[in-house]
Amino acid sequence: MLKRGKEQILIKSYSYIKEPLYPEIDLNGWEFELFNTSYVRRLKQLSHFGAGSLISPVVHSRYEHTVGVWKLTSYYFPDDNLARAGAILHDIGHLPFSHSIERTLGFNHHELTGTYLRDSEIEKILNKINISSSDVIDFLNTQNQITGTNETIGLDHLDSFFRDTYMNGGIVRLPKELLSSIDCSNKGIIADYETALYIMELVLMDHELFLSPQLLAADRILAEAISLHFEGTVDSNIAFLTDFELLCILKNSNISTVRDLVNLLMNNPSKVNIQSEITGNGIRFGVGKVYNKTPMVYGETPLTEDIEGKEILKKILNLKQEYELIIN
Repeated sequence: MLKRGKEQILIKSYSYIKEPLYPEIDLNGWEFELFNTSYVRRLKQLSHFGAGSLISPVVHSRYEHTVGVWKLTSYYFPDDNLARAGAILHDIGHLPFSHSIERTLGFNHHELTGTYLRDSEIEKILNKINISSSDVIDFLNTQNQITGTNETIGLDHLDSFFRDTYMNGGIVRLPKELLSSIDCSNKGIIADYETALYIMELVLMDHELFLSPQLLAADRILAEAISLHFEGTVDSNIAFLTDFELLCILKNSNISTVRDLVNLLMNNPSKVNIQSEITGNGIRFGVGKVYNKTPMVYGETPLTEDIEGKEILKKILNLKQEYELIIN
């Protein structure tokens, strides 16, 4: 039993609700149930790094990221059930390969999250702790400890920067060793100056990876294959596919160019031809936006007001370039 009368039963984290970056957190019974809904379990089959997961060492799923955001939220806000629920459910609207093909398929994962949250599978669990789906939707659509503010990093992106750089072998100090130097308010991350700068170094490192021409090209190749295969006719059920299911569809496309693009991406990425000169003879792609939030230092000043912080943000901004993909 997960509930005895009005008492909430804490259960130790199961082996499939673990990750290596943060201290262990005990689950409430209702959290265990949320993690085992079809919506959250599906996240295990969605690459957090998009098509970049096919060609890089960064292969964790949206599920591991979700566990991380939930652990951070629970660590800093142990008694905030709404925030803990929001952390578990914040990514359930993502499409296959996360952000890679969202625009191509014409969906918005925030809107899909709101739709999925209203499903009875989720709502009946939330109701056990007197929270409604609308409560979680309203929470996720505001600036809070998970989303951060326009200037300040929230727990969602903090986990992404920690996890991506950890998976790529670039992290020096494990996050669980840093948490004593990091705090969080309902406006986002607060840290001492040294730790805040280190976090920003990880932000830059992560940007240099996922905005590299090779990973941007991977997303663009996948998007091109999808555009050719579906030819503007997209069934709404596609949004709930997994990465594997979508790849199977593309690999078995009746359009040879689609099959060739998927084979190039999965089996021959070293043969992808990228050039910085824009000639108009290939497929143009580039950086649409960069992340320009920072931690707050001592809970008062965003690092955007600091000389070294500004320098890191300038380096991130300089990554905004355009390229051309030549497919022979």
